[in-house]
Amino acid sequence: MLLIVAIITTFAMTKFNQVTNKTHLVTLKSQLALIQSGISKQKNKNILLSNLPNISSLDDASTNVNNQELFKKVIDFSIVSTNTSDRKLGSWAKVSQNSYIFYLETNPINFVLENNSFVCKSQEDICKELN
Repeated sequence: MLLIVAIITTFAMTKFNQVTNKTHLVTLKSQLALIQSGISKQKNKNILLSNLPNISSLDDASTNVNNQELFKKVIDFSIVSTNTSDRKLGSWAKVSQNSYIFYLETNPINFVLENNSFVCKSQEDICKELN
């Protein structure tokens, strides 16, 4: 009887982890779309106001600090940060002025603001899955 419970529990935990990973991946995709849309909106706003279209940063948050409001310069709501020590799953960490990490169960995904675009800098297959 105990063996059956152990087998069922193992199977259920595996399925639960897969569902959790998919949930975090969907969160990443939706937040990434919002960030990219916000960058595009900000570039257009800068052009219309006859300002330079260059976007130098996405927020004024401190690097590698918990509970910072990320991406506030391009989106209207806050995404709260984790740090590289805690690595809270389904969360972003700011690792430098223009570099961020999103934590999934399988591996972290790196992003960089460069040339007015928010670009995935992880393995090619991971980045393709986000598009």
